[in-house]
Amino acid sequence: MTVALDDLDRNILSLLQEDCTLPLDEIARRLGASKTPVWNRIRKLRAAGVIRAEVALLDPEKIGLDTC
Repeated sequence: MTVALDDLDRNILSLLQEDCTLPLDEIARRLGASKTPVWNRIRKLRAAGVIRAEVALLDPEKIGLDTC
């Protein structure tokens, strides 16, 4: 099932893809929106399965793992 996204949703997703650790205050500030609508959108996107996880991407070389 496709989820309909508006500009605010897309902008939130873009920021979260760049840095999923951004505080809600910072996301709202960057988008020129208040925190409550941004938080509601993030909750909606999680509930719809658009945001499935927030993960850390590790640099294998920096943690001593060999790469092919």
